[in-house]
Amino acid sequence: MPSAVPQNPSEASGAPDAADRSEEQRNGASGSAVERGATDSPAAPRADSPAAPRADSPAAPRADITRSAPDDEAGDALDAPGRPASPPLTAPLSAPRRESAPAAPWSRSGDLRPRAGPSWSQSPAPPRPRGAARWSSSGDLRALPPRTPSLVDGPHAASGSAEGPRLPPGLTRPPPGPHLSPRLTAVFGGIFGLATLTSLIALLIQGVPVRDERALVAAGPAGSSAGADEAAKPPAAPESKKKKRTPLPSPWRISELAKDPSMRLVSDVMERRSFIIALDEKGVPKAQIYRILKAFEGVRKFDRCGRKDRFTVAMDRSTRRVRAFEYEVSSSEIYQARENAAGLLSGTTLDMKIAEEEVVAAFYVGKDIVQAYQSGGLEDGVLDAIDEALSGRTSTESFEEGSTVRLIAMEETALGMFSRYKKIVALEYRPVDPAEKPLRIYNFTGQEARGYFDERGRQPYAGGWRAPVPGAPVTSRFNPKRMHPVLKKVMPHNGTDFGAPTGTPVYSAYRGVIDWVGPAGPSGNLVTVTHPNGITTGYAHLSRFAPGIKPGMKVGTRQLVGYVGSTGRSTGPHLHFTAKKDGKYFDAETLQLDGERVMPGVDRAAFAAAKEALDKRLDAIPLPEPPPEPVKPEVAEPAPSPPPAAAGSDVTVSTAPRVGPSGPTEPEAQPPEDAGDDEGELIQGPDLKNPPKPM
Repeated sequence: MPSAVPQNPSEASGAPDAADRSEEQRNGASGSAVERGATDSPAAPRADSPAAPRADSPAAPRADITRSAPDDEAGDALDAPGRPASPPLTAPLSAPRRESAPAAPWSRSGDLRPRAGPSWSQSPAPPRPRGAARWSSSGDLRALPPRTPSLVDGPHAASGSAEGPRLPPGLTRPPPGPHLSPRLTAVFGGIFGLATLTSLIALLIQGVPVRDERALVAAGPAGSSAGADEAAKPPAAPESKKKKRTPLPSPWRISELAKDPSMRLVSDVMERRSFIIALDEKGVPKAQIYRILKAFEGVRKFDRCGRKDRFTVAMDRSTRRVRAFEYEVSSSEIYQARENAAGLLSGTTLDMKIAEEEVVAAFYVGKDIVQAYQSGGLEDGVLDAIDEALSGRTSTESFEEGSTVRLIAMEETALGMFSRYKKIVALEYRPVDPAEKPLRIYNFTGQEARGYFDERGRQPYAGGWRAPVPGAPVTSRFNPKRMHPVLKKVMPHNGTDFGAPTGTPVYSAYRGVIDWVGPAGPSGNLVTVTHPNGITTGYAHLSRFAPGIKPGMKVGTRQLVGYVGSTGRSTGPHLHFTAKKDGKYFDAETLQLDGERVMPGVDRAAFAAAKEALDKRLDAIPLPEPPPEPVKPEVAEPAPSPPPAAAGSDVTVSTAPRVGPSGPTEPEAQPPEDAGDDEGELIQGPDLKNPPKPM
């Protein structure tokens, strides 16, 4: 019976003889097959390789297996159900390791198949001690329970090898990986944990919105109403720089009688009425009116009353007897009559503690000019004073947004409070366009000169009318009996023509209110302006209108109204300027357009010295900064217009108002009568072929 060869060749002792060598060759196949799961030699081919003979091939006869085991070993093998009792093969300890044909592995059916390949002699397994587990982890692999196959299972798997499973031919075991000490493992684990925690925090920050404390406060019960009120408020206006004033004690006023139930107070404005008619309309008996006139003899005459003058009468309710009377021209000029103990009315002028003070200020012209001058520290009434200084040159209505004003004014106070602006000492108006020269006006009183003068020492005539096209020559004058050069018949020319190229700016000749903007037959595109004293001016044949101009809008002297053109009945580009009074045409040149008076020679030296001093003071006034832009409210999107009705449908489409060059106009509005100038034959000007677009 052959003895088992030890798994390690170093365990064999002695040299094998020939009998042992032949015996090992005969039993090599069966010996290698008995060791199930053992790994063959690296040079042994696999059983499924073409070079390996099959177990059922004639070249690989089935080998006889000799079993030899102790009684306890055999008994243990027989006790295992379904497992053949195959004791381990034994071989002499002196048998060396021999190379033989590879043997086939155990089949699933349990039969042993020879395998061509090298086989090792196995040494007998050490005896298992009594009482040990039946399936121990000793060198006997047959005693192990079945397990799940793994990647190391197969023909190259070895049991009991200290080096682990053997690799197939041609493959090498990968080098062992780096080994970390427990301390380094803990350090790297902590770093990895911190990185993971940081990533989670970053993801949470991105997913959760930032906490807005102000929004939370506004959304709270205490701040919700306050937040709504703040949102509803308009943007804050620029901080006013008005001077702080301290009122002085006031004299007795008629308003104190309002507390007396036996007294009746009536008040009104004079307008254009006479003094007697105004009081009579308020229920004052005529006898009492004459008492008032008698009381002011030598103090004040009421034959000339201002339109804005106000009167107040205190009468006894039962008898309608006048107990007191006040006449107020301004806050600094007040006349009063009060009944004394004897029952007589005595008129006097109230002492209002009148004082004068010079004011230096500047303001930036914005969309709201009132807010603009208030932000500069100026009081109401400054615009009237500026218009008076600029009369005949321009006016506050024509101030452009973005321009600046610097001025030195003399204000008057009554009882310590502002009363009015007495005069403008010096004024500078700086247009938006830096290329335009600023306009400066100076108040000067000399031996012969008096009033407001410009830098050249020129002063407009009292009327203050300006030419609508500055510097343009007159090409045709007013002539109601003109003989037409082509038609050879008398056709009136009711205006004054100024020759200028198409697109030349056209300005208002004086301050007034726009009356008409739009096409007007032979006059083409026409603008008419109504001025004080019943005068109306017209600007015809315009190529286009000024942006934003519309009927009812106030315009100032030298304010843009349109541009020269040749629309309507016109022989070429020019401005046809007309003037009417009480509905009748008159010669516009009689308004003394651009008329000026020159500084008298005797006052020129004094004016030059005064101008130099005032220029230095104006230059020292800092130019104002533009106000902050207001927050624009969100504008809702306009509703889509309904689709046009299909042809043949019964839907009635409302007619939209006619849109002229300046915007929508009333359907019933008609151009002024006799608007055409009847200049000549019906010649279509070049601008009429391309009508202007609304701006």
